[in-house]
Amino acid sequence: MAQTENPSFFIQFAGQGVKYIDELRRLYQSRPDMQDFIHQAIEVVKKEAASYDDSETGFFAQGLGADVWIKNPDKTPDAGYLSSSPLSHPFIFLSQISNYISVLKEGIDPKMLIANTHSTTGFSTGVVAAILAAMDLDLDELCNMALKVQAMFFWQGVRCQQSMHRFGSKPLLDPEKIDSVKGPPSCMASITQLPLEELNQLIQDYSEYGVVHPAYELFPGRWIVAGLPENLTGFRNFVQSQRKDSAWKYVPSTIAAHCPFLNYALDTSPTDAKNVGLEISGSDLKVPVWANDMGKDLRGSKDVIQDVMTAYFTKPAMWSKQIDPLLNGNKVSYVLDFGPGPGVASLTENYLRESDIIVIRCTVPLGRKRLFKEVMPLIS
Repeated sequence: MAQTENPSFFIQFAGQGVKYIDELRRLYQSRPDMQDFIHQAIEVVKKEAASYDDSETGFFAQGLGADVWIKNPDKTPDAGYLSSSPLSHPFIFLSQISNYISVLKEGIDPKMLIANTHSTTGFSTGVVAAILAAMDLDLDELCNMALKVQAMFFWQGVRCQQSMHRFGSKPLLDPEKIDSVKGPPSCMASITQLPLEELNQLIQDYSEYGVVHPAYELFPGRWIVAGLPENLTGFRNFVQSQRKDSAWKYVPSTIAAHCPFLNYALDTSPTDAKNVGLEISGSDLKVPVWANDMGKDLRGSKDVIQDVMTAYFTKPAMWSKQIDPLLNGNKVSYVLDFGPGPGVASLTENYLRESDIIVIRCTVPLGRKRLFKEVMPLIS
C-alpha cells in the first residue's frame, strides 16, 4: 500500500510508568490470548534472576512474582519497589510489548501496519520496543525476539542499579510520596522555566556542592535532571533560591539515567545482551527508529543495542528531536502510543497543539476502540 494514499502512523512507546502492573493486569484480564506470552516473559525474568546472587544487593527483596501480582492485586508490592530499576526495566518493557502484540493479535496485520508507518521512537528505554516494532517481524518471530529482550532488560535493570551502588548510593523511594505533588526524593527530577543555557549555568554554579546533569529535555524550558538524591535535593533548594518561578517534581527513579552515573552499566550491559542472544543491526529495521541520541536514525547503526545503550545510559536526550517528523510537515496522521502510562502521550500532544495529527492511546479501551473502529478501516 502506498503510504501517501492512506493514513500514516508514527509509533511511540513511553519510558516510565508507575502503573505498569495495572496496565499488565488489565491486559491480562481482558485478553486471554495474551496470557501465555505474559507468563513466558515472566518466566524468562525468573530464569535470569536464578543466576544472579542478590544476597548482598537486595534488589529483589519483595520477589519477582509478577504473575501473582497480576492475578492478586492485594499481593502487589509497594510502588517504591515496583519503580526501582531492577523491577521497572523488565516489566515496563513487558507492558509495552504486550500492548503492541495484543493489537496485532486482535486483527491488525503487522505487515500492513508497518507499510503505513512513517517511523517509530521510544522515550528513554522505550526505544527498544520501538525497534522491535520497526523490524516488521511476523507474530511468532516478534514474540521470540521479545523474550530475548525480556532477558536483556532483567540484566540492564540490575546493572543500572549496581552503577548507583558504586557511588555509595542505594536509593529507596517512599511509596507514600510517589503520587504527591513533589514526589519522593530520587535520582531524577523534572524542572521547568529553564532553557538549557540557564540550566547549565545553574548546574555549574552548584558544582562545588554536588554533581547534577541535564538528562532529558521534555519541552522547551522543561528538563529532567539526574544525580544522587542528596545532590538533587540540594540543587532543588539552590534553584528555588535563584528562580522562584521554576517548578520541581521528582521522577520516581532509583537510577540517574542519561548521564555518566551509568558508565558501569554501559561497560557491562552490551555483553549481557550478547549472552542472551540479542543482536540487532540497523539493516534489520524496515522503517526509521529515532534514537534517544538526538533523533539519530538507527537504520545507520551497525550495532543497534550498543548504540541504544550508549544513548540511554550516558547521553542527554531531547524529545523534540525524537518526534521531529511530526513537527516538520511529514505525512503522518496518527500517533499510536503504547505506554505505559499517559505521560509521553500527553507530552507529544503538547507539541502537536497546532497540528491535525491525532494521538491515540492504545493502552486504554477508548483509544483501542478508536483505533479499530475509526482508523484501521481506512487502510484495510
